Amino acid sequence: MSFRNLLDSRPGRLVTFGLLYTSQGIPLGFAAITMAAYMHRQGVDTADIGAFVGAFFLPWAFKWAWAPLIDLVRLERFGGRKGWIVLCQALMIVTLLGIARLDYAAHFQWLIALVLVHNFFSATQDVAVDALAINALPEHERATANGVMFGSAYVGQGLGGGAAMFVSDRWGFDASLLFVSLLLAVVLAFVLLFVRDPSLAGQVSRKVEGIWQVFTRRVRDFVRELAAGFLQSGPGPMVGVLFALLPMGAMALASAISTTLQVDLGMDDAQIAELNVYQTILAGVGCVAGGWVADRYGQRRMLAVWYLLTTLPTLYLATLLSQGGGPSGVSVAQYYGASLVFAWCMGMHNGTSAAVFMGLTNPLVAATQFTGYMALRNLMISYTNVWQGTLVESQGYAFVFYLDALIVALPVLVLPFLKPSMRSRPAPGYQPAPSLDSR
Repeated sequence: MSFRNLLDSRPGRLVTFGLLYTSQGIPLGFAAITMAAYMHRQGVDTADIGAFVGAFFLPWAFKWAWAPLIDLVRLERFGGRKGWIVLCQALMIVTLLGIARLDYAAHFQWLIALVLVHNFFSATQDVAVDALAINALPEHERATANGVMFGSAYVGQGLGGGAAMFVSDRWGFDASLLFVSLLLAVVLAFVLLFVRDPSLAGQVSRKVEGIWQVFTRRVRDFVRELAAGFLQSGPGPMVGVLFALLPMGAMALASAISTTLQVDLGMDDAQIAELNVYQTILAGVGCVAGGWVADRYGQRRMLAVWYLLTTLPTLYLATLLSQGGGPSGVSVAQYYGASLVFAWCMGMHNGTSAAVFMGLTNPLVAATQFTGYMALRNLMISYTNVWQGTLVESQGYAFVFYLDALIVALPVLVLPFLKPSMRSRPAPGYQPAPSLDSR
């Protein structure tokens, strides 16, 4: 039976890429919320959980290194980029099942290894999905499609986190694992039945002789393009490298220790699930609101404000934790309120920070340089989960929350030096259209 290729229509393209990005968010939400809570209830300490969640982000920081393989090994007999997506999706399901069924306490190193392998496939699928999108999306649809894609990633995190926690609370952890696996399997079946790579039409298969030489040349080209974007576009882009490696505001209420703290506060799975759903909604709306405000009052100025705002709920909880001698000094209602405020603030800066990095990017190497910044961001999220989990184990939650709020001063101090890329400035003689404010 032959089904219609949904990539042949605008609604079909939006649905397809929305679902594919949803599938990328599901494992992350499952790991950071559902599995982190389950592991902590089973006696796994906060340091190990921080390392576990940190490992989830690590492959995303280096996906550029193997991304050229998607272009070089076309898998034309298996559907081109669709073949890559199907292969990676299937292996994501297999490795996720392995992760969830492992004895964490006895085989923690195997757990980290499986997490890295799982996210290698997830990051590779992301590369294949983006490559398919570039080939399938007309230019006038790309902004809308990217909005749908990133919004769908939030939906995926909510499904893997809050929704899976609801299932776990009602029917047990094994049921939540089955739920997440079924969601990924549905996306896999959707791709198999309704998606075909349009770039294969009329294409002649190529030989892959000398593929290693071509691959290394592509990597060299990538490094050369990055050097041009960072070193030949003024001082701002190089400062952006440092900025990308610094925390994006206070991070404790968005990292693995936030989930372990919820467990230590005595929150049950239903409460954690409900909170995660509300956080996801507030963060998504905050993304839109923060970007709208920043475009009107200055991106760097407002990004500094958003960063500083994330310290308020963090310091509030730090005070309660220190005065009460730990989690016993914080009520569920107090934590709930602080987390919702934080989710809104975190969402406010997500869209704004992406806009700032776009301003640092040389248009001649836009995709390459922006990918570099986002890779460094993922590296920052990874090491943040590790150090916070380790310090909570030795110093306690209050110490980490105070320190987390304090180091926000570092990225805020760097912000004034993030001058836009000289190559992103308008050409001499360019006259922008009059703005509404000038009327």
